[in-house]
Amino acid sequence: MSQLIPRTISRLARLASPSQPARRHLFSTSARRPLMSTTGFTDTQLTVREAIAQVCSQFPNTYWQEHDQNEQDPKEFHAAMARDGWLGIALPESLGGAGLGISEATMMMQTIAESGAGMAGAQSIHANVYATQPLARFGSPAQLESIISKIISGQWRVCFGVTEPNAGLDTLRLSTRAQKQNDGSYKVTGQKIWITCAQVASKMILLARTTPLEEVRKPSEGLSLFCIDLDRTRPGLELRRIKKMGGRAVDANEVFFDNYSIDADSLIGEEGQGFKIILHGMNAERCLLAGEALGLGYAALGKAATYARERNVFKRPIGQNQGIAHPLAEVYMKLEAAKLATYHAARLYDSSKTDKTVRQDSVGVACNSAKYLAAEAAFSACERAVLTHGGMGYAVEYDVERYFRECLVPRIAPVSREMILNYISEKVLVLPRSY
Repeated sequence: MSQLIPRTISRLARLASPSQPARRHLFSTSARRPLMSTTGFTDTQLTVREAIAQVCSQFPNTYWQEHDQNEQDPKEFHAAMARDGWLGIALPESLGGAGLGISEATMMMQTIAESGAGMAGAQSIHANVYATQPLARFGSPAQLESIISKIISGQWRVCFGVTEPNAGLDTLRLSTRAQKQNDGSYKVTGQKIWITCAQVASKMILLARTTPLEEVRKPSEGLSLFCIDLDRTRPGLELRRIKKMGGRAVDANEVFFDNYSIDADSLIGEEGQGFKIILHGMNAERCLLAGEALGLGYAALGKAATYARERNVFKRPIGQNQGIAHPLAEVYMKLEAAKLATYHAARLYDSSKTDKTVRQDSVGVACNSAKYLAAEAAFSACERAVLTHGGMGYAVEYDVERYFRECLVPRIAPVSREMILNYISEKVLVLPRSY
């Protein structure tokens, strides 16, 4: 499995000779130049972009329209991504992954969203890319051998169980309890919410409290991370799908545990250290989500620019009017600025693994800033795309209404824009904490 992606990258690199510049025109709304500037990207990032674009080309906008309207899981897309090993893009080669970085994974997620798949397409594989990071770093040899390969191959899908209805962003106040039994197993009781892909997942990366909050020295202690089976036939587990505004092709759920039994060997790392373990992947997820937001924004802008060129009113293209053209130009600049911030953050994240001069607080500031800027740029692009289309922006066939319904996700999840502003206020500006 580990050789599939390197072979793909090598093959595409050979195709990308100066006499064959087609790679530079991905997702272009014009034959002359791409909408997004690709200056400054590495050859590996660009070949990843080309390879993912080829996969996505098998799934036109009509595929995503139908799956959105029918609330139908894009299992064919997930299988296509798994077939060439892309679900292991950021996992070590020793575990069957590609051994690439978050910079390449972010490019992959952007390319998926930008293809027309939007947030739904990206979110269908998001947890498989992100939630496996703490497992790959802290999992036992037995866990790595038995679980990772099945996730990369697509045999097992994964969801991430952290958020709770009564805690929200206050992760240290999680109340779902994993009570250890005499035989070493655990009984889980509690509720999780907004768990993406739980209906189709075989595994959940679960954060639960193993020591009551009042018994720990610090609030960050007493939480443990598990990789558990989601066995619908076993008593104590109930999934309830949430009807939602956008991204309807992927399910979101409430998950209820009532003395649900999980094996002792499902524990990842040390008991009580789960919060520290998930912190390992949070900055990576900020980058991935920023990439997804960028892709959605560029897709919406491309649709809007095309419509503005082709739609004629008063005997001329509506894009000739500055009231149409200038807001689109402004959106483009916002997206390009957010792109620079996003890939700067991804590079810092990757560099921090080997370069000790890269401070983790600098990585955190960069990744949170990138997520904020990309989400805001995507929202501006999607809103402007609908307005540019006028009444047709409300029509499903033009796609921009779907993009607009989805563009709120990166503003809200996995951390709200307001909490990022709090973070920057406190960590960079050294202002008093407000919460």
